[in-house]
Formats: sequence, structure tokens, C-alpha cells
Amino acid sequence: MRKRFISLSSTLCCLVLLLMPLSANAHSGRTDSSGGHNCSDKSIAKGLCTGYHYHNGGSESSGGSSSDTSSSGNTTPSTPTVAPEPKPKPKPVIDEKQVQADQHYKTANELFNNGDYQGTINELEKIYELGKNGSQTDSLVQNSLNRIYGLAETAVSEKDYTTAKKHLSYIQNYNRSSEQIKQTANTLLKQININEKVGDLVSKATIAKNENDYEQTLKFIQEAQEVKDSEEVKNLYNETIESLTNDAKTAYQKKEYKKAKSFYNLLVSVTSTPELKAQYQTMIQQIQDEQLLQESFGIEVTDSEGNSLFNHLMQEENETPYSENVVHKLKSSLVEEAEDVMNFIFNINIKQLFKGGQKDAA
Repeated sequence: MRKRFISLSSTLCCLVLLLMPLSANAHSGRTDSSGGHNCSDKSIAKGLCTGYHYHNGGSESSGGSSSDTSSSGNTTPSTPTVAPEPKPKPKPVIDEKQVQADQHYKTANELFNNGDYQGTINELEKIYELGKNGSQTDSLVQNSLNRIYGLAETAVSEKDYTTAKKHLSYIQNYNRSSEQIKQTANTLLKQININEKVGDLVSKATIAKNENDYEQTLKFIQEAQEVKDSEEVKNLYNETIESLTNDAKTAYQKKEYKKAKSFYNLLVSVTSTPELKAQYQTMIQQIQDEQLLQESFGIEVTDSEGNSLFNHLMQEENETPYSENVVHKLKSSLVEEAEDVMNFIFNINIKQLFKGGQKDAA
């Protein structure tokens, strides 16, 4: 009987021991794919588990059994990390207007390097229309305008005023030209207008000079000097005075007294140098004297040096080695038939008379 009771007691004890883990772990809640789950609030309150734990042989990150993990309450296993799929790279957003603007700027640079500055500006205007202009666009525009002004200056130096005015007009009418370059262009335009007026007068003066119309030539030169006394005008004036002087001498030598006198009178009117003016006035007086002789006595040739007996006698202050009788005889011989006597009086140098031979002849 006693043995039977001991045997039964042992059996009950074993049964109790076997049932204890089951009762300790018996709580509600589904397990996940790893065989575990988080404790519910009710299970935690009953002391059945804490945190995340495994059931039915599920894997524990700590390597222990599910009963050890649930009973310890100190280890919270981590959820297995699943690597996220890489996100696809976003496609780049292409600014079509900027692409066009870049191409226009490239073309504009090529035109600038080739010397087509207005073409450069026209190409840059397309960038402004796209609304993609920046400081580099503005800078290239101003550089192009400066180059266009440079072309105008070159044309002016070459007297190609038509081309110069086209360049300057472009600068003045372009809406992006700065006020400074517009003022500079306007100044050069005024200079061109002056040069054109002077050039026209110089051209007229040159034509008149080639026709020996010195009075008209000097009139045009004077008008040009009032506009601008340029180097070109000064040179033409000097050339005209030189030609006029030479022609006056030539006319006098040919005994074209009327023409010679007209030339010398013109020289007197335009000459400011007192010495030259006195020389020209002396020549005018000499021409008038010779005109008188020519008209009165038919003498075609006279002593141009003023050393003839006639000139000597005409000057009261001169002393003569001849007696008054000789002088009176010479003066009384001035008749139309006495050609030899008149030539002696008007043509023979008085120095020759001192030799005696011509004196006896008188």
C-alpha cells in the first residue's frame, strides 16, 4: 500500500512538472514568420511574458530557448533587417530654353571673332527673347558696340563718311546702347558733318585753282577756314598762294599787265605779312608805270630792274653825271619816229652810260 502511494505521488509530481512550462507560456497571440510575437498588455499583466519572444522552436537572436527568453524578460530580440530596394535615379530635367541660349551665345562668339559685330548683337538678341540673358550676354553686347564704334573711327580716318555714319547710326538707334557710347557716337557724327562740309569746299576750291580762277579758289578756302582750319585747308591755301605768285610773275614777264596786276592785287588782299604785302604793292606800281609807257610810247620792253636812264631821271633825288642840256635833249627826242632814242632811254642800263660810248650816241 505504501509503495503504491509513493508510486502514485511520483507520477503526479512528474505530471505537474511537465505541465508547468505549458501553463507559463500559454497566452494568446499569433506568431510571425520567425515564430515569435510581442506580448500583449494582458499577457504582460499576468506575468506570462515581456516584450518580443518566440514560440514553438522559433529562432532567438540570443541563441537561447523560447522558455529562457520569455522567462528572463531581459532580452528583446531585433526584427531581421531587410535591405530596401534601391530607388531609381530621377531623370534630369532639361531646360530647353537654356540649351537654345547656350547655342546662341556660342554662335555669337564665333561671329564676334570673325568681325561681324552687328551679327553678334542680332544673335544675342535671341537670348534676350528667351529670357536667359546674364552678365556675359550684356558684356558681349557692349564689346560689340565698342568694336562698331572703332569701325566708324577707321572709316572717318579714311574719309569714308558714308560707312562711318552707318555704324554710328546703328549705335544711336540700338535700344541697348549705353548713354555714354551714344554721346560718343553723336560727337563723332558732328565731326563727320564738319569734315564733309570742309571737304566739299576744298573740292570746289581745287577745281577753281586748276582753272586758274584764284579769286574763287581763295573764296572757297576762306569759307572752309571759317568752318574748320584743318591741315588740308592750310596746305591748299599755301599751294594756291604759291601758284598765284608764279602766275603773276609769268604774266608780268609776258607783259600781260592786266592779268599780272589782277594777280598781285589779289595777293595783296589775302596776304597778312607786311613785307610780302609791300613787295606786291611795289610790283603793282611797276606794272602801272610800264603800262603807261606801253600805252604812251609803244615801248614793249623796259628795264625790269629799274636801272634804266629813264628811271634814274624820274627820281629827283638821284644825281646824274649829265648836264641839263643832255637831259633836255633826251626828253625832247621823245617823238614817234625816234625809236632808237626811246630804246636808249628806257632800256639801256645807266651803268653802261658811264662807259662813255652810249653817252656820245645820245
